[in-house]
Amino acid sequence: MNLPSILICTVGTGNIDQLRLTLLEPLKKSIRKGEWTRVILVPSQLTKENATRLSEEVQDLPVEIKELPECGAEDNADACFGHFDQILSSLHADGISASDLLVDFTRGTKAMSAALVLAAVRHELPQLRYVSGGKRDERGTVVPGTEIVAEVRTTIATARRRLDDAYGFFRRGNFAAVLDGLPNPRQLRDGQWPRDLSELVSAVRTLATFYSAWDRLDYCEAQNVGLSAYVDVPSPWDKFLPLPAIRDWVSLLAQPWPETNPERATRLRSLVADLLANGERRLRDHQFEDAVIRGYRVLELIGQIRLFDRDIDSAAIPTDRPYVKEFQEKLLKKKSHPLSETDGKYQASREQSARLLKHLGDPIADDLMQLGNYEEGQVKLSRRNYSVWIHGFEAIAGSDPDPIHNLLKELEKLLVKDGGAEAESRLQQARSMDLSRRTQ
Repeated sequence: MNLPSILICTVGTGNIDQLRLTLLEPLKKSIRKGEWTRVILVPSQLTKENATRLSEEVQDLPVEIKELPECGAEDNADACFGHFDQILSSLHADGISASDLLVDFTRGTKAMSAALVLAAVRHELPQLRYVSGGKRDERGTVVPGTEIVAEVRTTIATARRRLDDAYGFFRRGNFAAVLDGLPNPRQLRDGQWPRDLSELVSAVRTLATFYSAWDRLDYCEAQNVGLSAYVDVPSPWDKFLPLPAIRDWVSLLAQPWPETNPERATRLRSLVADLLANGERRLRDHQFEDAVIRGYRVLELIGQIRLFDRDIDSAAIPTDRPYVKEFQEKLLKKKSHPLSETDGKYQASREQSARLLKHLGDPIADDLMQLGNYEEGQVKLSRRNYSVWIHGFEAIAGSDPDPIHNLLKELEKLLVKDGGAEAESRLQQARSMDLSRRTQ
């Protein structure tokens, strides 16, 4: 670990009758312990002269005096904190790292000491310094000349604060922030973090990696994350452990794409539930455009599922089947867009798939067609292709979450109408990704 190179000391009054013994010498003892490129003394307006006198006695070092700006500020913890925070922020702005800084909070008022410690922890200084008494007289007062310079590490406090921040990010589904905010334990130097907290960080990062991959639909990556070693994470993190059923769910979605159409229908019913839950999370996070696009894709996939059930691939429909010929003739007769042909196979759009299902007597075809014309507020699903995410140049979802919420609810009803109780079970598995539901 690099040794700090800048020392910041508060300067108080000491015993006026024994200024040298009670203030100057103890502070000089602290200053002489270490090799400093700068020493910053922070007195109050009342003790500025003491700081000046001290600087004159350590002229071999570059000493700066940054006194509190107002009289009486030394008894105002908020004012003191603001001043110390400004000093540390300025040093950081100059490219000085936290590990280069050490603060000595011994001298000064209690408000000054508390404020300096808080400011140091806020800026994640790894250690603090104070001058402790070696011997005390019958009155409990430190015997001058027996002072001991001691240091205390802040790593436990800062590590737990980072974990607290990570917990908040985790339950809101911001897994990237968890991974960015928590260090990789393999990159920590020995003793930089307490061992038990390093082990917890490793577990939390693994969980975040799993959920992050699942959230971005990288099911194979999520499946490859080893979770078995983290079954004993402490509360409240244990709420986020994926149950075996959830791991099975992700493993199912990670399987290779089936070869037969009926098997594809089964797989898609799981995928479409996961996409709907993904859209709900985008809505939760006010990513409205993403939520609408996911909603449209869910609607499109339900139509493809119903066709796969009938052994029909909407991207490769045989042209010689009688019902296909009838449907194509019907489209031409009504002067609707006919099925397009590529490599000897017909291709059907979402709307054409819904109409083909209606032609075949599918019981949810009308629902598919009706939802394709969903319109509420600014959300008009038929304008999906005009979204900036597809072929357009602007957002189509607006800023009102209610129409999108209603759209997703209608899609949920359609999923259940298609898959019954199994669809409800799939949605329950997919929605377990919304970790805020587990901590309400």
